Amino acid sequence: MPTIALPIKRVFSEPRHVREEITWPSGSSSKILTFFKHSIAEAGSTSKFLQIAKTYQELRSSLDACATLADNWDSYGAAKPAKHSIEAADRFLQGLFAALFMPSRVIPSAEGGMAVYFSSDNKTAYMEYRNSGEVILAMFDDHSEPIIVELAENDADEYRALSLIRSYITG
Repeated sequence: MPTIALPIKRVFSEPRHVREEITWPSGSSSKILTFFKHSIAEAGSTSKFLQIAKTYQELRSSLDACATLADNWDSYGAAKPAKHSIEAADRFLQGLFAALFMPSRVIPSAEGGMAVYFSSDNKTAYMEYRNSGEVILAMFDDHSEPIIVELAENDADEYRALSLIRSYITG
């Protein structure tokens, strides 16, 4: 965070106690106000980053927990997530963190694999990495037909998926 040097007059009353008095230069109130507005905005964005980092760690923990599931984890015969599905979901999650756009949750898929969910108001989107190697992006709400996109497990398609999800969820 940027700092600003201000004239400071120090008054020492005791060896262990220091009191600082700030004397504002005349005519500098608008510059100081601008400085504080920017400082507050930066603190807010830092706080947002810390929230995103915390969410990322929680989602990584969910992903790690999914790696320990056994077959029939849902008591309906679902296959446990395959190692490559977990790795693909992890790579996508890392890309989302780099883009500072976090999903709502990461869960095992009943189809066998991993799903990364995004929710906002009445809109939902998810990216599903199936054990079969298929990658599906689904976006839906209460008012329109679902949008289903088949993708490949590569950076270009994941970037495309991120772009589609972001515009759908935030738009």
